[in-house]
Amino acid sequence: LTRMARGGIFDHLGGGFCRYATDRAWIVPHFEKMLYDNGALLALYADALAISPDPLLETAVRDTAGWLLRELETPEGAFYASLDADSEGGEGRFYTWHREQVKRALTPEEYRLFATLYGVDKPANFEGRWILHRRDAWRAVVERLDLDAGEAAALLASARDKLLALRETRERPARDEKVLTAWNGLAIRGLARAGRVLAEPTWVDAAARAVDRIRSALRRDGRLHAALTDGRLGPEGFLEDHAALLEGLLELLAVRWRDVDAAFATELADALLERFRDAEQGG
Repeated sequence: LTRMARGGIFDHLGGGFCRYATDRAWIVPHFEKMLYDNGALLALYADALAISPDPLLETAVRDTAGWLLRELETPEGAFYASLDADSEGGEGRFYTWHREQVKRALTPEEYRLFATLYGVDKPANFEGRWILHRRDAWRAVVERLDLDAGEAAALLASARDKLLALRETRERPARDEKVLTAWNGLAIRGLARAGRVLAEPTWVDAAARAVDRIRSALRRDGRLHAALTDGRLGPEGFLEDHAALLEGLLELLAVRWRDVDAAFATELADALLERFRDAEQGG
């Protein structure tokens, strides 16, 4: 988890994890961002934080939850499926940097810290550009640069804000605006669990909104459906749709009880057994 949160697979400016890495060091990702990966990782990182506090892991959770709500939440409260890897005719162009772009955007003090932390002072690592990744632990970088901890944190926050604002002027990757029930279930679970562990009620609110949207828009005549695309319902729900949404509901109920959610969970569990269970051989 630490290597992933430090790696290029994590978006160090906007939050959220890319789909997978193409190297053993987690530096070069396939730049597509999926709802299901990020929902599952939110829950997993929250589990780690429940064992022991860790600033790096907490930052990954907070930034990822923020990214989900900012870039994948639908106006009605569910979550879209993914962001593409490509923009401006190439993979990763939205997320990668030329060194001079970074240097021009920051003060010398900000650049010194940012470049040391994210490897911009080292050779380019992706087609002549830089994928941001933390080569060293934060504490080691602060000590090496002989900075006060508070001063270093302020410089990093300022640098990130400037570069994120600059990145927002670029052509954005396309968004897949399907609403998939199973993936929403994973996001509901992740937000509810992370909201409970880090005492962030706004994430729990978002999980509840997603449940309400799934219940109202992807359930017809007592049957759960797998997808909603441009207002059209997809096929009736599969095993994973019932199971993932049920798990999300249980996590939400553990942090915030609503009678309507308990009734929905019971309905899903009954449907799962009735429609999918192999009564003769199990499974």
